[in-house]
Amino acid sequence: MSLNNLADYLQKRFHKHYQIHDLEEAIGLHRAALEPYPSGHSDRDSSLHLLALCLVNRYDRQGDVADLEKAATFARAALEFRLPGHPRRDVCLNNLADDLQKRFHKHDLAQDLDEAIELHRAALELRPIGHSKRASSLRLLALCLSNRHDKQGVVIDLAEALSLARETMKLCPPGHTDHGVSLNTLADS
Repeated sequence: MSLNNLADYLQKRFHKHYQIHDLEEAIGLHRAALEPYPSGHSDRDSSLHLLALCLVNRYDRQGDVADLEKAATFARAALEFRLPGHPRRDVCLNNLADDLQKRFHKHDLAQDLDEAIELHRAALELRPIGHSKRASSLRLLALCLSNRHDKQGVVIDLAEALSLARETMKLCPPGHTDHGVSLNTLADS
């Protein structure tokens, strides 16, 4: 079993039982999985991506800004490996955008929110109609645009956020598991 697989199981167990020691061990295993690969080696992308996810999970639980900063750094490094055409590029774009949006909420830096919006737009382009994650991309982009409108008062951001939230509602009708969160996005926009 690879270090990444074991770390993945620990992270899944963390999400089920919320035992921080599982997440701590997963972070250590992902770091160890990076060691055999020199900088620039193509096998680093998965470890970088998974390490970033674990760090942002720990940030979400414990609030240590250093974890958020490291998560954004590792997510950006993983994205460098997942160039246009890579089948999982959309996931890296989305995760880095999420990290930057969280950092915006923490530090109130407009450039983080602007970059998050651009990354969410790029992820959305890779998630066409029919893609299982399209509704999520629409919702997250709408939230970022709504946040920017709240911060800067740009009316076009609010109009686009509403349009995206309405499109999300079409993809998540009553009975859909994401209907409630989509309603909240529309209400927040």
